[in-house]
Amino acid sequence: MDRLTLYSAEVCPYAQRTRIVLHEKTIAHELVELDLNALPAWFLALTPAQRVPVIRHDDFILWESATINEYLDGSFPGHSLRPTDERGRAVMRNEIRHFDHVFLPVFYKLLFEQDECQQAVLREETQRGFEFLERRLETIQGDGPYWLGTEMSLADAAMWPFFERLCVFHHYRGLSLPATCMRLQRWLEVVAERASARSTAHDLAYFVPYYAHYADGTANGLSAQAFRAGAAN
Repeated sequence: MDRLTLYSAEVCPYAQRTRIVLHEKTIAHELVELDLNALPAWFLALTPAQRVPVIRHDDFILWESATINEYLDGSFPGHSLRPTDERGRAVMRNEIRHFDHVFLPVFYKLLFEQDECQQAVLREETQRGFEFLERRLETIQGDGPYWLGTEMSLADAAMWPFFERLCVFHHYRGLSLPATCMRLQRWLEVVAERASARSTAHDLAYFVPYYAHYADGTANGLSAQAFRAGAAN
């Protein structure tokens, strides 16, 4: 039967990761859009994480975006978004894991922080995080322009949605990409031009109202709680 359903929320960067992969691999699917502030009981029963994205592939249910994306890449035909060798795949997983569990918690902590002095500290820490990512690109990217080299991969799909939201962090917290991060800037521009990124992208005007409650510290939905806890999805 091979019926695939994605449970998603357009504003969610984790769900955007999976929408990018579905587009890259031209996988036919049903899209079910959910309101993150009013997730229905039937959806909450699908996943212990109680967050998007979730997929249902026939009678198989899976959550966590990184896991979903590897499953989709391995289960459906088309151009692979993973390196062909095990070492390359291990590097890809390490890059995504570091981004999710080291970089993103500081990134979002800056947005939630209300004290201006602490914001300045976190802004510097986030910029050091950008500089670390720049050094990673110098080490593994080669001539690029994608994260792992010449081909788009799951690493690009995992990271780009959050960099798309950098405009929000600049708007609310004055955060910018350091001028020295030239590889990172080039990578952002190249991925942004892909059809999969363009098909899921939004501008600052779209994001600002949604992230206002993050910036004023009042957001308390499941997604906000997960970001505060540093939990990747």
